[in-house]
Amino acid sequence: MREIKRAIIHTTATDPNWMDGQGAEAKRDEIDRWHKGKGWAGFGYHGLIDRDGAYVQGRPYHTQGAHVRGQNGDSIGVTLVGGRGSAANDEFSDNFTNEQERALIEWMEEVSELFPGITFHGHNEFANKACPGFNVNDWMDMADLTEPPNMFADIVALFMKLFGGKK
Repeated sequence: MREIKRAIIHTTATDPNWMDGQGAEAKRDEIDRWHKGKGWAGFGYHGLIDRDGAYVQGRPYHTQGAHVRGQNGDSIGVTLVGGRGSAANDEFSDNFTNEQERALIEWMEEVSELFPGITFHGHNEFANKACPGFNVNDWMDMADLTEPPNMFADIVALFMKLFGGKK
């Protein structure tokens, strides 16, 4: 299995209502058609997060992606639906939903457990692009995600706060 060191976040650069009423799988499949049309092996990302927070798997993590030129060997990529017309320094909420933010944090938790030491980046850190339509480092600071998230610990702490008891 290849060594995964980085997770790179992307945007589909589509309108918020793109393929409205169709599920995340249909959107992944449409992007798969786009990527095959470029001569690629198919959907270049390892996952997609839809506007409602639904996550759908793309390429398996052990398979190299096609999402950042020259950076795919040791990385995985996830894309957020939306973000058309975004700028590199927009706020997350300017282009994406609260449901997407929660799903992205959950995904970060999952890959942090699968690949200890993984770091998180925006596509715009490796290319002169706006993608993913926000500054990942600034967003992580604002969301207090400077360390990989540990949602289980947060849930336990909240439970203890609400219902008492020792941690």
